[in-house]
Amino acid sequence: MAKQKQSMQKKTLSAADEVERSVRSIQAAFDNGDRETLRGLMTEDHVSIMTYAHSSNAGELLKSLSDYNFSEYKISQQRVKFLTQEVALASHHATIKGTYNGKEVPSPVHVTTVWLKRRGEWLQALYQETPVPKQ
Repeated sequence: MAKQKQSMQKKTLSAADEVERSVRSIQAAFDNGDRETLRGLMTEDHVSIMTYAHSSNAGELLKSLSDYNFSEYKISQQRVKFLTQEVALASHHATIKGTYNGKEVPSPVHVTTVWLKRRGEWLQALYQETPVPKQ
């Protein structure tokens, strides 16, 4: 029984590492304007919700990619929670330096993302930012 529990923990840690890598990979692709990589890391019905922009599908986000100009996007406090073996909820804190349509974006923000495992790959289905209130 203890071996089975240990094995499950290793699988969970491994899957969590995969999701965390995917979070960093999709952000790097976004920062670099890499449409092809982004397309491969998102579901077609991907939804993005920010206070300054939103998109209802991957195509809309990719079309508006040039409206974003981020010089820095720092990820910290990353967490992953599995809702099922093929659905993960990931969250992190982000400090962003950049603009959307020439206007400064809120920073810092709390980010929540939903990831789906399809054909062995983790794909982002939802990205949502909430500005952290200044204290």
